[in-house]
Amino acid sequence: MQAFETLDSDTSKLVVLYLQRVGDATPDRIADRLRLPLMTVLATVRYLNEEGLVRRLEGSNRVVLADRDGDGPKRRRTLEPV
Repeated sequence: MQAFETLDSDTSKLVVLYLQRVGDATPDRIADRLRLPLMTVLATVRYLNEEGLVRRLEGSNRVVLADRDGDGPKRRRTLEPV
């Protein structure tokens, strides 16, 4: 899982692992389940989105891991299955 290993923060890694497990979630739900401050999760999701690792579901505030086929915007890295 090369992209995962390049992430600098433990919070980013934790959010990615959580999304791999559950599929999709709102930032509120992520913060609640991981017992992290909401502002931390929002900043982390924004960073992961900029890196092309997560995307927001259309018409929703839910986030998911970005598609591995590269059709998401700003796609720079790919995640491999665990």
